[in-house]
Amino acid sequence: MGRVWRPFAGAFLYVMGSAHKIDVGALLAGNRRGLVVDDRVTVAPFEGVEFPEPAAVHLELQASGRLLEIKGTIDVPLHGDCARCLGAVDDNMHLRVDEQVEAGPSLQDGPFAENNVLTGDRLDVADLAAQLVCSAIPIGLLCKEDCKGICPRCGENRNSTSCECNGETSG
Repeated sequence: MGRVWRPFAGAFLYVMGSAHKIDVGALLAGNRRGLVVDDRVTVAPFEGVEFPEPAAVHLELQASGRLLEIKGTIDVPLHGDCARCLGAVDDNMHLRVDEQVEAGPSLQDGPFAENNVLTGDRLDVADLAAQLVCSAIPIGLLCKEDCKGICPRCGENRNSTSCECNGETSG
């Protein structure tokens, strides 16, 4: 499934040749009212969490002065290990996107700049999606809210079996 670019009514659309980078120059210059981006973006594994399928990215872009307003959603399935019982966690992450990126060459210097997804007039949709997804991963991924974890004495998964020691440790 490829990406679909849909401009707002009356807007001209120019798509860059590079994957997942779009030219927003005309939008920032005020020559377009807005731009809608639908894309599928691969997200690299991060901190033990994998993303088995590409993220579905839907963004609506509008310019407001020197700001590029980005609203939309990102949906991506994830796979990792539970922080309590080490069991597999397969879930779907749904993110609402509400970002403002300030345009201007002085704000785009280096990879740690405040605005590192906009280079010149090119918005890197893949980089934006990866940053937002990775920053939304919970610190302690759980298989379920009431996960009982592993018994500290015998190592049994308390979600699937009950152990005889009841978690008591010799002291």
